Amino acid sequence: MTFRAAVMGDFHGNVQHFRAVTRTLKGAEIDLLLGVGDVGFDFPGAFRGKTEKRLRLLLEENGVEFIWAVGNHDNHDSLRTKSLNPDGTRRISDRNSNLPNGAVIVRDGVRIGALGGAYSVDRKHRTEGRDWWPQEEPRAEEAEKLIAACSQGPRLDIMLTHDVPLGVTGLKGLPGLSKQTLQEANRTRVLLQETVSQVRPKVLFAGHWHQRLCSELAWDDGSSTRVEVLAAEQSWAGNLAEVVIGADGEVDVSPLLIRAS
Repeated sequence: MTFRAAVMGDFHGNVQHFRAVTRTLKGAEIDLLLGVGDVGFDFPGAFRGKTEKRLRLLLEENGVEFIWAVGNHDNHDSLRTKSLNPDGTRRISDRNSNLPNGAVIVRDGVRIGALGGAYSVDRKHRTEGRDWWPQEEPRAEEAEKLIAACSQGPRLDIMLTHDVPLGVTGLKGLPGLSKQTLQEANRTRVLLQETVSQVRPKVLFAGHWHQRLCSELAWDDGSSTRVEVLAAEQSWAGNLAEVVIGADGEVDVSPLLIRAS
């Protein structure tokens, strides 16, 4: 059986962008959407609850299931109150689930794991519990849980992260960041690099840096991990990719142009 899905970068609760993405998937006959975090889940404010309701309706209307890793711009407090589905994902609504850090699920024979979260480089401009949460970064014990889960069974096919492993070069970064801020931000990148070097997934999808980048991490056993960093919302050519895994286990990733209409 051939596995086929789409993977979306950050979209920060932008309902109009999500509408375009789900309609694009319906037209492409893709019914599974994976996300790398910064969904903008349950942000306090005027749109609290309304965004999730609109996403639910769009997923239902277009016949799409959405499974996503957590970002730094998601409500971590609220997320951890959600009940678990039988497969270990957190239930947000029908067709909308969060894949917790350290968890591995199987879809059509394809193994998908997550280690989301990142350091907010702009946290000094944010308010705790409103648009910033202390638990935004992945923890070592979550990484260890993922490593343990991946040690049992076939090689992990897809890994969803929010930040990018440190071994990936070519990131433009953000201008004006201090050396100390970069060092703090790199905690997550170091943890991801250490984790990925043990898990060695076939392909890793990330976001966070709001740019499109393709890279590869080579391992000492001759294998490698393909790394696909996705751009943020309003990038019609860089925010969405299609991933196909054949019956032979081979992975193919290609851009998926979002239709604005």
